[in-house]
Amino acid sequence: MNSCGLRCLFILLSFPYLLQADLSSDYYSKTCPDFDQTLVQVVTDKQIAAPTTAAGTLRLFFHDCMVDGCDASILVASTSGKTSERDADINHSLPGDAFDLITRIKTALELKCPNVVSCSDILVGATRSLVKMVGGPRINVKYGRKDSLDSDMNRVEGKLARPNMTMDHIISIFGSAGLTVQEMVALVGSHTIGFSHCKEFASRIFNSNAEHSADFCPEGMNAKYAAFFDAFAKAMEKFSEQRVKTELNGDVRRRCDQYNDYRG
Repeated sequence: MNSCGLRCLFILLSFPYLLQADLSSDYYSKTCPDFDQTLVQVVTDKQIAAPTTAAGTLRLFFHDCMVDGCDASILVASTSGKTSERDADINHSLPGDAFDLITRIKTALELKCPNVVSCSDILVGATRSLVKMVGGPRINVKYGRKDSLDSDMNRVEGKLARPNMTMDHIISIFGSAGLTVQEMVALVGSHTIGFSHCKEFASRIFNSNAEHSADFCPEGMNAKYAAFFDAFAKAMEKFSEQRVKTELNGDVRRRCDQYNDYRG
């Protein structure tokens, strides 16, 4: 390789966001033709058996993608030598059903097309299917992501919004992920499904400020569902394609919770 080629490669590896992933909606049409059918079947079975799976998987998706992009780094289990993102304090409440779903899909796909479908694509596809299954909008997702080669608990802090953060801070976090304020508002609307733990917002409801009204419930709901669905779907599509890993800085894991070179 000549000196120019070496310089170009160095620049690309130094700035991962410059790498362009070859994503497409039919990425697995030849290498794993049963991809969609298999994924949807496993998702359907799991959601019927455990109805909270949809909300849990959507949350897992956000916690993965907000930290260095949708690369399945959240799925990696910690080892004796390194603590992964999964064990960061803010991720302790991520539901087991969501992790179990991804494992089930990966297992089913490995039987049909071994070492082809990435865990990051599985998480994105499962989230898309579950959003639609619970009455949400259709999200047009593309595939071709590779899985991260590293997962570090220390990368999590400051990249996920917390209830006690100021709005400016939250806007800054989403901006770092390549999202506008409008897209941030649409994505935060994903909390219209599932539930939140009381400790996360009780202080904003029950406080000592006597100026606040005792009735915190709105008189009616905003009926503009179509506008929200459209904004949410477009934001999800953009969000899922930010900072994608390629062959240069990722691979396809054989197990979603372990790197391919894991030796135990």
